[in-house]
Amino acid sequence: MKTSKAILNWIVAVLKGTLVGLAIVIPGVSGGSMLLTIGVYEDAVSITSKDKARRRAAIKKLIPYAIGIVLGVVALSFVVTWLLANFEFLTILLFSGLILGSLPMLFKKIKGKKVKPGYILVALVMIVLMVLLPYLNDTTTETFKKLGAGDTLSVGERIVLADAAGGDTLTVKNGDEAYAVWELKSAGGTFGKPEDGYKLRSSADKNVFYTLSGADVFDLAISEDGMLTLTARETGKTQTAAGYRAADALNNGVVSALLSLLLGFIAAGTMIIPGISGSMVLLVLGFYNSVMTHLKSFVVCLFTMNFARMGGHLLVLVPFGVGIILGLLIVSKAIRWLLDKHPTPTYYGILALMLASPYAIFLKAKCFGPAFSQNLAQWWFIPAAVLCLALGFVASFYMSRKEK
Repeated sequence: MKTSKAILNWIVAVLKGTLVGLAIVIPGVSGGSMLLTIGVYEDAVSITSKDKARRRAAIKKLIPYAIGIVLGVVALSFVVTWLLANFEFLTILLFSGLILGSLPMLFKKIKGKKVKPGYILVALVMIVLMVLLPYLNDTTTETFKKLGAGDTLSVGERIVLADAAGGDTLTVKNGDEAYAVWELKSAGGTFGKPEDGYKLRSSADKNVFYTLSGADVFDLAISEDGMLTLTARETGKTQTAAGYRAADALNNGVVSALLSLLLGFIAAGTMIIPGISGSMVLLVLGFYNSVMTHLKSFVVCLFTMNFARMGGHLLVLVPFGVGIILGLLIVSKAIRWLLDKHPTPTYYGILALMLASPYAIFLKAKCFGPAFSQNLAQWWFIPAAVLCLALGFVASFYMSRKEK
């Protein structure tokens, strides 16, 4: 009986870990917040404790959670990408509920403590940081290079369809009115075999200049002069445009490997701070799309057993992974020290970050566009929104109390 209960607890821990993994890949959602939500944050920052028994107990406890995190990042990132593409507002509400549900536990940490001006100042600084962070992302630019003869496109690549007079490169600013950035997606079948056709999904809620009577499944061909020809599967109509693919800044030898290592360190270091999203920081730095493209393409290569193309992705992902480990170890040690030496102001800062983080999530998602107005007209939308927020809050509140 004890063995069955232990196995069940282990499975539940893996499932909780997937929540953290999913949070990591969503810009604006903090992995540290999810660690707090599932009740293992203090264990996570104890992996570098000087107390050997404490460190060993934390590592042992976190093993199933770590497995879940990997599953959430690698396998379920496709699921959360689909949810954000089709039910963005509801998905964001669910994660916001998960964050807010852990706040009562945090309030208990400072309950009964004398309020000092320094504590209020720490909280205000953290709130200002969270408010400003998504605005920094609005200045992010990305370089796109024109496709040439003989080039090929892969599922998950980000492309721009533009006028042929655009030149050899395009610099696209986040939210640029001139261009819509598209992501190449499979239309069905096994991870986008070419014979299945492709879907192009816009990452911007704007007018798109190249559409074929609403058809979104295309055959793609690159001509000798580098022009991209789209043939609609449904209507048979064709259209030609200059195609530009996102320039890969992370696959250029030793320098890029070192850059990937540094980015992994920064992402992990910020991720473990509750309220701050490591993926949002990568977006601000301009490397989130490159990292996610390599991750998704690696998973596609793995499932399709395309080992020839896998190596290029590993040259980016392996040093990035090493950087993540280093970032987690070093930053968790610093946070453990703060929690041990200055617990009250630290919890004030964490609480402020958690309170302000939903603002950053909604601002980044840009949920309130034309699609949101259309959804409001649906009878089910408001009840579904309330239900998602409530489910997230109740699940988080229960998990944090249960873990405690």
